[in-house]
Amino acid sequence: MKRDRELDFEAVFNSLPAPFLVMSADLEIVAINQAYLDMTKRSRESLVGSPLFTAFPAEGEALRVLQDSFDRVRAQGVVDVVPMVPYSMPVEGGFEQRFWSCTHVPVRGEDGKIAFVLKNAHDITELKQAKDLASLSALPPRSVTATAERAETVQVLNQSLLATVHHLRALFMQAPNFMCVLRGPDHIFEMANLAFQEIAGGRELLGKTLLEGLPEAADQDYLAILRKVYATGEAYVGRKMSVILPGKPGAEPEEHFIDFVCQPIVCDGGEVSGIFVEGSDVTDHVRAEQRQALLIRELHHRVRNTLATVQGVMNTTAKSSASVEEFQVAFAGRIASLANTHSVLTDELEQSVSFCRLLNQELGPYRDEEGLRVRLKGSAIDLPSQIAVPLGMAVHELTTNAARHGALASETGHVEVEWSLVERNGERALLCEWSEHDGPAVTPPSSDGFGAMMLTRVLSQQIGADVNVAFDPEGFRMRMVVPLDLKR
Repeated sequence: MKRDRELDFEAVFNSLPAPFLVMSADLEIVAINQAYLDMTKRSRESLVGSPLFTAFPAEGEALRVLQDSFDRVRAQGVVDVVPMVPYSMPVEGGFEQRFWSCTHVPVRGEDGKIAFVLKNAHDITELKQAKDLASLSALPPRSVTATAERAETVQVLNQSLLATVHHLRALFMQAPNFMCVLRGPDHIFEMANLAFQEIAGGRELLGKTLLEGLPEAADQDYLAILRKVYATGEAYVGRKMSVILPGKPGAEPEEHFIDFVCQPIVCDGGEVSGIFVEGSDVTDHVRAEQRQALLIRELHHRVRNTLATVQGVMNTTAKSSASVEEFQVAFAGRIASLANTHSVLTDELEQSVSFCRLLNQELGPYRDEEGLRVRLKGSAIDLPSQIAVPLGMAVHELTTNAARHGALASETGHVEVEWSLVERNGERALLCEWSEHDGPAVTPPSSDGFGAMMLTRVLSQQIGADVNVAFDPEGFRMRMVVPLDLKR
């Protein structure tokens, strides 16, 4: 039915028989109805715009009790009741002590923050006097006794309920799991504890719809889940569900994984009026499971590659060995090099090893005190496992050949290795130059052995390295460029 005119809320406010006063968040009086004016015998002009405790001075216990109540309303956004507080009111010729029962109600603005505090006060002085009279009279009238008992009972119940509400709210706000209460079909935030506010990036949520408070929800599954729970009245349990949440203020939204329960709130008529959401962020647990699965896949891949490498080393070593003894020595050395590289990788959580460490692992035994026989120069470069294993075996072969036939076979010879980080085809790469000096005269080999096969075939085919070798009479030279961003 169409209304003939809009409802005049100011007229309604002033027509209420109960006394009401409205304050701003900093407790400045902004509105007061006629019933409150009649009760206090004050004028609207003398009160509006004044701080509450300037218009109605308070001190001692009364000031403390009222201030604590206002603090709870503004900080927690809850209705707070003061069952009885003494408060002197100005009268002709001075002040008269009266007793009041006060209810303080938070009023939120469009941004969801507490904008106003509504105060409802009832003068219960007569009830207090009746109680005092009952305690002094030997045979008090039955009506006085009944009134006093009712007043005392109401006060005790109010105090008990207030303490219970504050305790439950404190438990709710401090619970380690995130919790919130959503009302209506638009899922308006009525309550949200500290854990929920944290995963929401510290945003102001109360009084806002889900999409206003968390616009990231528009394209995510949990919005459809909430709508279904509200429509059907059936609870929903989610496990390790992926959601995009805002994270810390100013940061980009991040993927989280949550366990949660959406429990419908059913009113007395059997209709769903809201949803209680409770859950926990299990992102760290899911990430750990994902990392474990990745490590297992990596282990399977590593074992298959290692077995294939061992088989290749065995076959090639057997073909290039003149005797069983020669095969045993060469094969044992190569398998030991492979094992050392794997051991280094196992020690590193990131499954990587520095190139300098690979060089020191093989060339270290040939160093002299002056540092002249082995000269290493380069920046810190980490190698992922799939590059470190074949490169470690290649360094082993270069070192073995230098010790048997090259610069390290002579007391005056030395090996220089220089390396740096370069760019190849727009990607990072390791440039390594190996050179031998002052050793025996070098002659090119008549056939390719295992070392040559490692350099020219394995490194090229397995990790995409460019390798150039030169058997100069003055000393063996090798230059290789190894891509570091290897994709399987």
